Amino acid sequence: MNLLALDTSTERAVLALAIGSERMLTAEPGPERRHGRDLIPRLRDLLAEGGIRPSELGAIAVGVGPGSYTGLRVGVTAAKTLAYATGAALLALDSLHAIGRNVPVEAARIAVIADAQRNDIYVARLTRSAPGLPPVPDGETRIAPLESWVGSLEPGTVVLGPALDLPRVRSAVPVACLAHPELPNHPQAVHLLELARDAFQAGRRENPWLLEPCYLRRSAAEDQWDARGTGPRG
Repeated sequence: MNLLALDTSTERAVLALAIGSERMLTAEPGPERRHGRDLIPRLRDLLAEGGIRPSELGAIAVGVGPGSYTGLRVGVTAAKTLAYATGAALLALDSLHAIGRNVPVEAARIAVIADAQRNDIYVARLTRSAPGLPPVPDGETRIAPLESWVGSLEPGTVVLGPALDLPRVRSAVPVACLAHPELPNHPQAVHLLELARDAFQAGRRENPWLLEPCYLRRSAAEDQWDARGTGPRG
C-alpha cells in the first residue's frame, strides 16, 4: 500500500511517502511557517519523486494537532481534499503522539507539550510497558496550566515538544526531565508513518466531510470577536 502522511501542527511541516513496504521518501521544509504557500507544491513534488499518482494512494494520514491553528487548517484541509478526490482512506493522528515517538526506546514515561498560550500548555502523556515497544497514550491529550502541570510532573518523565522552544517553558521544567537537546521537538517522518500504519491496521478511518483539527480550545481571536459582539447595540 502507498501511504502519504503529513503534519503541519508546528513550524516545520513534515511530509512522508511510503511506497509499498520497502521505500520511503520524506520532505521536511525549513522552520519558516509557510504551510499555506509551500505544502501543496511539496506534496506534488514528493509524489512525482516517488513516481506515484494521487489515485495510487491507499491511505492519507494527517496530524490533527493540537498545535498551530493556521497550520492545522492548512494540513487537514489538504488531506481531506486529497482523500475525497482519490478515494484513499483518511487517518487522523494526534500530532503530540507522533512527537512522543522521538524519545529513546528505553524511556518509560513521556510527556509531550505544546504552547496553548495564556500560560497554558497542551499535554499528551505516553507510557512504554517495555523497552523497544512503541509508547501508548496514557489518557486524553489536554490543556493544563503550566505551573500546576510542572508541579505534578512525575520524576523520570521525559519531556519534549514544541513548547520547549519557548525559554519561559523550558526554564520551568525540571532539568532532570528535559529530553536530550538534540531530540527534535516536532514530528519526524519515520514516526509519523509508523503511527499512520498502526492507525490503518487498527481499522481507524475518518470521514473527509467531518474531520476537523483538534484545537482543544477556541483561538484568542475568536474570543475577542465574540466579546466585541456581546455589548449593547444601538
